[in-house]
Amino acid sequence: MPGPESVLVASIVTAVKAHWPDAWTFKVHGNPLQEAGVPDLLVCIDGRLIGLEVKAARPGETAQHARGRTTVRQQVQLARINKAGGTADTVTSVEEALDTIVAATTTRTRE
Repeated sequence: MPGPESVLVASIVTAVKAHWPDAWTFKVHGNPLQEAGVPDLLVCIDGRLIGLEVKAARPGETAQHARGRTTVRQQVQLARINKAGGTADTVTSVEEALDTIVAATTTRTRE
C-alpha cells in the first residue's frame, strides 16, 4: 500500500496534468547511483523546470513542520535549481504545488 507521500505525489501529478495537459512530469525514485537530494518530482512546462520536494504532513503535524523535514542535501539541490534559473521548493499539498508552478510560469520571462 502506498504511503502518504506517494499518494500526495500522484495527486500532484494528476492536478498538473489537468491544468497543463502538455506538461512533462517525472517522479524521481532515488537510488545509490544518482546524486543525493534531487527533488521528488520534476515538472517542465513551457520550457520552465520546476522541482518539487514533496513532504506529506504526518498526523498532527503542521505544514511548516513537514517542510522542516527537508534535508540539507535536498535544500542544496533546491537552491541549485533556483540558481540555475529553474524553480524549486518544498511543498506539502496539491495547492502548494500548483501555486509554485503558477508562480514559476507567470513571473519569469523566457529568454
